[in-house]
Amino acid sequence: MCVSWVWLYRNKEPEQRFVMSNLDLGGKYLARVGKRRWLTLAFFKTVKGRFGLERFAQHSEQGVLRWWCLSGMAFLLCHFQDLDLPVEAPGTWPDWGDLARTVRFSFVPEVRRRALQLELDALDAFQNALLALKT
Repeated sequence: MCVSWVWLYRNKEPEQRFVMSNLDLGGKYLARVGKRRWLTLAFFKTVKGRFGLERFAQHSEQGVLRWWCLSGMAFLLCHFQDLDLPVEAPGTWPDWGDLARTVRFSFVPEVRRRALQLELDALDAFQNALLALKT
């Protein structure tokens, strides 16, 4: 069993991650492969968690292709939004949740406004029904 570690410099403080393999690949090679693996996993975690794509159907080839297209579009929109912001210190990662929220509010505010209006209408109907029961 080979064990190595990699340092990920995503945030202000580096994170140490351990990589294991049952093949004798050598420490440097294993660290290089492991670092790419952790970066890939971090990307997918960000895409699924921050963009709400964890609920998207990936049970068919068409579903996977849709997921890739939507993930790519979400990433590109957030990346272009990040390019419009002032430059931060090198080596810092943007807050993808804030970027996704900014994109959503700037590109599709009517969709969000309509969703909120539907929720307000449902609350009004509920309150009116309660008032009718009390009288």
